[in-house]
Amino acid sequence: MSDKLKLTIKQAEAITLLKSKALHVLLYGGARSGKTVAFLMAILYRANRYPGSRHLIARWRYNHAKTSIWRESLLPMLKVHSEVGYELYESDPVHVVFDNGSEIWIGGFEDKERVEKLLGHEYATIMFNEVSQIGFEAVTLGMSRLAQTIKGLVNKAYYDCNPPSPLHWSHKLFIEKVDPVSGERLQQPDLYRHLRMNPSDNKENLPENYIRDILGALPDRARRRMRDGEWVKAEGVIYEHFQDSMIIPYDELPSMEYYSIGVDFGLNMAAVLYGWCGETLYLMDDHGTYNATTSTFNGQINALWGELIPHNVARYCDPSGGERLQEITNGEPANNAVDDGIDFLNTKMEHGEFRVTERASGFISEIGNYKRDEKERVVKIDDHYMDAGRYGAYSFQRPAGLGKQEQKHKPVAAGMRDMRF
Repeated sequence: MSDKLKLTIKQAEAITLLKSKALHVLLYGGARSGKTVAFLMAILYRANRYPGSRHLIARWRYNHAKTSIWRESLLPMLKVHSEVGYELYESDPVHVVFDNGSEIWIGGFEDKERVEKLLGHEYATIMFNEVSQIGFEAVTLGMSRLAQTIKGLVNKAYYDCNPPSPLHWSHKLFIEKVDPVSGERLQQPDLYRHLRMNPSDNKENLPENYIRDILGALPDRARRRMRDGEWVKAEGVIYEHFQDSMIIPYDELPSMEYYSIGVDFGLNMAAVLYGWCGETLYLMDDHGTYNATTSTFNGQINALWGELIPHNVARYCDPSGGERLQEITNGEPANNAVDDGIDFLNTKMEHGEFRVTERASGFISEIGNYKRDEKERVVKIDDHYMDAGRYGAYSFQRPAGLGKQEQKHKPVAAGMRDMRF
């Protein structure tokens, strides 16, 4: 490691952790705590010392990665800390090629064309930046490209975030040491390590009044998250009446009278399955995929839930999906009255008429961070299950004059529960 940068004590601790046998390392904590610098120093070291190695640094939105990682962090560090020569490429996506053949790419997961370019390579390091904004399906697909073989170099996955809700998949994976999808204990928990880094650990590199007057003046939840590095629900959370006690085991579901499904399109596709029993709404299960065709996703839903629900159950789809609706079995446009749909679900939660099973890991992971901004606009980041959940609940109209869909819930087909792409 170059001695041109004086690492803080906490950054040195992070570097030591990165040298451990852990395959996955999460650095989490408050703002301006030095997490990104520690990771970038490690990636530069790996690129300089291992010729021909390739490394990816990605956020959800490419433009955010290009601004915060490429321009504000990586380029200044390259000028001072790279041990070999390099050439910059400002093409889309931006990347750097070193004289020894190593490469560092900057990417984003929100655009299909860029994703295809990135997934055309194999990498020795993948850094998932600000994972509170990245769905677990995208991370899973990205990990399939952590497959480059470089003699003497152990492949690594890096993650960082200002901690979101404790319901988020990153908390499940790194803090609770359970699989975010199945809920089962990790078979090799030692491969997943984490370190908390806060602004107080990096105070020698911050303005004198930053921690006290800037972070200290934030509202309570934001202060606990951005200054103290605590896992808390987002400020302005939309489903304010949702409680952890609403999460129930799947085998406690009652017999259902009706069923409905909500489907959200996009690079991240998500579907939720609802069961209705009296006035209570049960979110029974969910399923998501990343960078797949609509017909493929429809096939996954059919395989997962086809024997569980009646064949005529409507699938209320993102109305902006156009012709994609035709590829969904029983697909029809959802009611996309956003505020009304949110109010409907919030009322259900407030009245104790909403339950979600522990299998609905995507919905549970997103709900604690689903929020409005300072102008009361819904923040459109990592909200795929939130949209699908609203479509499936608010669009459903209980059939008038019809008997119940007499069918008890059945266990999800064996082997399908963990089918994530």
